[in-house]
This record gives sequence, C-alpha cells and structure tokens, in this order.
Amino acid sequence: MARGLGRNAIRQLLGLSVWEIELAVTTGLLRRFPDRTFDPVSVRAAEADIEYFRQLLAAERRCTITEASARLGVSADRFKRITAAAGLAPVATEEIRKYGQTLTVHYYRAADVDALADHVRADAELRAAARAVSRSEAARKAVQTRKLNLARAVAARAEIEATKPTLDADGVRVLLWTAALMAAAGVWPGPLRPLHRMADLRVPPLTEILRDARLSRAELEAMLAELTPRSVELVRLLVSPRDAERELGVPIEMIPAELPQFGGHLLAPLLREAVSSPPAWLLRARAEVELQQAVQAEERRAAEEASQRRRAERATVDQATRAASRLSDESVAEMFGIPADVIRWLRPASGRWTADHVAGLLRKTPPWLRDESAARAEADRRRHRRRHRAERKAARRLSWRSLWAEALGVPLDRIPDSVGRPTRAAIEAARREPPRWARETPPG
Repeated sequence: MARGLGRNAIRQLLGLSVWEIELAVTTGLLRRFPDRTFDPVSVRAAEADIEYFRQLLAAERRCTITEASARLGVSADRFKRITAAAGLAPVATEEIRKYGQTLTVHYYRAADVDALADHVRADAELRAAARAVSRSEAARKAVQTRKLNLARAVAARAEIEATKPTLDADGVRVLLWTAALMAAAGVWPGPLRPLHRMADLRVPPLTEILRDARLSRAELEAMLAELTPRSVELVRLLVSPRDAERELGVPIEMIPAELPQFGGHLLAPLLREAVSSPPAWLLRARAEVELQQAVQAEERRAAEEASQRRRAERATVDQATRAASRLSDESVAEMFGIPADVIRWLRPASGRWTADHVAGLLRKTPPWLRDESAARAEADRRRHRRRHRAERKAARRLSWRSLWAEALGVPLDRIPDSVGRPTRAAIEAARREPPRWARETPPG
C-alpha cells in the first residue's frame, strides 16, 4: 500500500487552504485514508489538471442563503421563493448558537445556485409583466375613479346650489351650513367659533357634500362670508341646554326633536315664545315632570317612614334587651342568699346587675359572696372606701380652692368647687384673663 500524503504537502502541491481540502474530501474530489493521510493517486490526478480541479471544487462550494442571493443578485426572500419553485433542496443544514438563540443555517452547492440563473431571469420577466399589467389595471381604475369623482362632484355641486340657504332662510339651517362650511374650509372665525364646540349630527353629512363637490378654498370662504353676518346674529341668540331647561322647566331630553335647535341649543325667540304660550308638548312634559317628582317624593317619604320604623324597632329591641339583661338587687340577693340591703352595696362599678355579670359570679363566686358575714364585711369595706375617697376628694378640692384664692387674691367662698387644678400655666392664664368668679365684685 502506497504511503499517503500529509495535509501540508497537499497545501504546497495544490495551493489549497484547509477548508478547501476538507471540501474536496467531503465531495470526493480527494480521497483520505483511515490514518487521515491523502491518497497520492487522487492528488496527482488533481495536480495534472489543476484548473479543472479548481472548477470542480468551486462548483462544490457551500453557500448560505445570503451568499447565494448575492451570487444571483436577488434578495434573500426572492431566493427562497425561487428555490421553492425550482424544488432545490439544501445540501447541508447546520444549527449554530448566535445572538442568544439557536439559528438554522442552510447550505447550497454553488453549481446548483448558478443553475438557477434561468429561473431568476424568468422570475424577473414574470414580475415585470405583472407590474406592467398592474400599472395598466391601476391606470384603468384611476380613469374610472376620476370619472366617478367628477360625476360625484357635479352631483354635489348641483345639490349645494339647490339646498344652500339664503340670508333670510331658517336660522337653524343657516347655522348648519355655516358650521359645515367652516369644517370643510378649515376656517373658524372668532365670532362663529362657538359653533365648533356645539356638536350637531346634521353637520357632518353637509360637510361631506361640500368635500365631494371639490370646491376650492376660495369658493368655500366666499360662501362662508356670505352667511357670516346672519350667523353671527344667530349665534348670539343661542341658549344653552341648561338655561333652556331652567326656562322651560323640563329636561332637555324631553324637548321634541322637530323643535328648531342646533346641537341642543335653542334660539332665544323660539324659547320665549314657548315659555309665554306653552304648546301642548310642553304642557305634557311639565305634567310628566311633576308626576315624576311626586312619585319620587312619595318614594322618599315611604323610605323615610320605613327607616324610622326600623330605628324604632331597633330601639325597642335594644331597650327590651337591656331590661331583660338587668337584674334587681332582690333577685341577686335571693340567688346568693344574702340580704338585699347588703347586696345593694356590692353592686359593680356600672351600678347595675347584668345577667352576664351575675352568671360570671355564679360560675366563680368570690369569697365575699359565699356567706352573709363575708358580704357584710365587704359592704362595710366598700362604704368606708367610698367615704374615705369622698373625704380625700373634698380635701383636695379645698386645697385647690385655697391655692386659687391665694394666687388671685379672691375670697375662698367665691371660688367654685368645680375649679380645676391650680397649675402654674393655669394660674398665669387666669391672671391674664380672670374667670367670671374672679371678676365679680363682692357684695356690700
């Protein structure tokens, strides 16, 4: 067996790079032995006709979609459409990790890519033909559209001439056309600007007619200038819906639609006429409003009565509950077997015997309720404590009154028992602004 050649020897003999050698082995242009050396026979055959070998190697070159589309001079999307139409499949597929995601790369043979040149030319011719047909169709449609727009403009102009108001026409009609002309021309004169804030559903159709007529801005402004003097007078006569409700005494929703109005605003002369001589619809609306108010008042009265009844019932139940939860001294004395005059001194701080409190004493009876002698001793202790507490309170009050008398120079008998504690701040405040008992002049 002949000895194989190494990769460096192949590079010197054939002038190939490493990736070209690997491509030649992959495509069978060069043979490699199991020990990864190269067959000298295939190398000598390639060296004998190096130009032909390079042509074969160039035909086997792997191209990505980007390289293949650049090779044919088309976009990548167009290349994909052409390969799908020609049924050309990639010779290799590789997944690479890039930009934080896994990308699938398809490779095509350079010879197969070059063979698509006829498909590219055919596709270009078809696209050119399609564009020509599209342009022709677009031109035909443009002609039809121009004819339609012209006919629409002629019809709209005729309708404008037949329906546009004169200066002595109905006031609401004049305002509608004025608002439509301003919207079509994009001009909002100062005195007529309130119309821009009053939305009326009849203005947009008139504006559409004016736009269909394809009038120039000069024509629109001329028509607007003709109606402006009358429109300015009418704008000053418009009454807001809130004021109209107050004048008529009914909500604006109850005003019939056929009554002349612009965006819910009524004209002052029509409003005064309706108020002075109420028509039938206004009388019916007022009667309906009064009926609704009476029904609402009756509902409020019934709700208030029901609320009062519920409050009274709750108060009665609460009172009954409190009464049921209280026990008399005699009842408690009978439960514990102690005289009532002793039990009276043993009442809790609240001053009354509740059922819950007595139940707690029965569950866990304190020593001073277990017999009469202990109860009397506890009653005596509480009486002494209350008397001692009252004496200490009286002594403290007397001490306070003495300090007040000394601080303000007022007789002791003029100082009330309810006077507060004589702190330094309180004394200084009383000196700045003496209380009534310190200002009174003693009799005699």
